Amino acid sequence: METIAKYFSVWNRQFLREFRSICYQYSLFLEPPVFAVSESKTQLGSWQPGIREIRISSNLILHYPWDVTLQVLKHEIAHQICTEIYHDQKGGHGENFIKACELLGLPERFRQASGDLPSHMERKNCDDCDTALSRNIIEKIRKLLALAESSNEHESALAMEMAGRLLRRYNISQMDEDKQNNYVYSIINRKRKRIDAYQRKIILILKKYFYTEALCASLYDPLSDETYKTFEIFGKKENVEIAEYCYHFLEQKLSLLWQQNCTSFNGNRRIAKKSYYLGMLQGFSDKLSGQDIAYRSDKINPLESKSSTSSELIIVADTALQRFIQSRYPRLSQRSTGRVKIYRETFDQGVTIGRTLVIHKGIEGTAGNSGKLLEEINVRDR
Repeated sequence: METIAKYFSVWNRQFLREFRSICYQYSLFLEPPVFAVSESKTQLGSWQPGIREIRISSNLILHYPWDVTLQVLKHEIAHQICTEIYHDQKGGHGENFIKACELLGLPERFRQASGDLPSHMERKNCDDCDTALSRNIIEKIRKLLALAESSNEHESALAMEMAGRLLRRYNISQMDEDKQNNYVYSIINRKRKRIDAYQRKIILILKKYFYTEALCASLYDPLSDETYKTFEIFGKKENVEIAEYCYHFLEQKLSLLWQQNCTSFNGNRRIAKKSYYLGMLQGFSDKLSGQDIAYRSDKINPLESKSSTSSELIIVADTALQRFIQSRYPRLSQRSTGRVKIYRETFDQGVTIGRTLVIHKGIEGTAGNSGKLLEEINVRDR
């Protein structure tokens, strides 16, 4: 503990920054409390109204993602709201506490009293909470994506198309039948200070074709005392799981294909690599777009249409998903990433290769042309 104690003052400063950010996000007018890092292994967070102190356990900070620590911090801020805004001297987890949690957009699983910690917190949602239908749909899509491992390009493309059709049918059905809209989020943290244009392009693909939303955010790393850029993917658990897998698949595939073909391109290596990456992703997006158009041109299954059209259902679902995102980030801003310089020939070759990409693994539990400018790629920032 002696070696960890040197971080305590640093973490307390970070808690103050996080506190101010939370108050800004949720338009709260609270005086900052005193922050302290405790060594408790049983009580991982507490609010001491008499001395206006919020304590967070070092055990929590060391053994769980920082996002979990932030949810526990929000839990304690909810107690502070009860004391200083609602003037509730009883404490506990009663009606005022629930109201404060709603105000902070605190997920239900972080509102319990016992230890101020939920079970299965690293997974965001435990498998036991999945419906039989959602488990079944994930398993079917896993098997179809595994079939795409076939060396036969036609069989691979067919398997991926079937997986896409199954995902579409499932989502349309869920939009009409599932009124609870049980959304989750997942954080992709590559521990880097900047986000590359190709990563934003991957995220745009996931948003367009995988029934998810995404935004750029940042997350603190308590052991390096650094803040890194991240992506957060929002949606139904099945869609988020598939989208997260596809993100990592595409990023790995881009690197592999570049290593195999990089000697074929002239010019600045950094610009050539960027051009090749963006070209491959554009080609892959074109391929998915073709499949999407083909699907939409088919006759709508009567079982899917019921009393509403699929487009109407999608609008309703998007509204519910936006409310979920809004509860986590009440204030979102649009930021332009600027214009990206690329080599057109290298980009076009990447497009050609990208149109042949297939997702080839099942989801696991867990010439020196002058550069032309590519259109802006915009992703919402926290």
